[in-house]
Amino acid sequence: MQRDSDSPSRKRSGEPASTEEAGGLKDSDREGPADDKPQGFVPEDEAEYDKPHEEGPHGKAALAIERKLEHRAEEEAAAASSPFALMGYFTTPKDIYHACETLRDAGYSRFDAHTPFAVHGLEKAMGLKASPLPWLVLGGGAAGLGGGILLAWYTQLYDYPLIISGKPAFSYQAFIPIFFELTVLVAALTCFFGLFALGRLPSFFHPTMTHPSFPRATDDAFFISVEVSDPKFDATETRNLLQRAGAQGIREVSS
Repeated sequence: MQRDSDSPSRKRSGEPASTEEAGGLKDSDREGPADDKPQGFVPEDEAEYDKPHEEGPHGKAALAIERKLEHRAEEEAAAASSPFALMGYFTTPKDIYHACETLRDAGYSRFDAHTPFAVHGLEKAMGLKASPLPWLVLGGGAAGLGGGILLAWYTQLYDYPLIISGKPAFSYQAFIPIFFELTVLVAALTCFFGLFALGRLPSFFHPTMTHPSFPRATDDAFFISVEVSDPKFDATETRNLLQRAGAQGIREVSS
């Protein structure tokens, strides 16, 4: 409906009488020129961050880091689940003795026996070499004896020389108990620490502990573990050999 105040020409054309009559413009529309950049515009220096990994230097670097981390995670998972040995157990000392002989005669060299008590002659059945521990203990005892003699000689002749009742300066007879004690002390310490070093102790975990029946190794079972690193190891042939020897509960343990 047209108002009476409108001019006839404006009434006929339908144009508003003024800008205010048409509702007016916002203050922001009146100030300054309109921004000609489209909505969602991203500056050029930031656009490369929105590109996929195949485009832009930052995307390629991120993709390379992601692939490197994934590859490292895969390697760690593979190493964590790598097989260590094939294990089986026997119920009598005689069975494990003959099984060790069978593995030795077949050419295996990297296998071990786990028993609840000492089985005499088992080291020969396994083909083990003599331990160097006795030689280490002998060397420690000799070092203790030599140190005791040197101590008595130095103190009597140089550090505190005293000649009493015409005795010679180095009267070793009086120090025989000292020589004996130092010999035994150093030999015992060498045996203790040498055994730890040769046995790679302390060891709080070993892959053989993952065998579900391994707790019986301290009670009534005799275990054999054939390591995967053995040159003669073959998963199928080694398993068949253990089965023929009478092993029970044969399974693969992982490190």
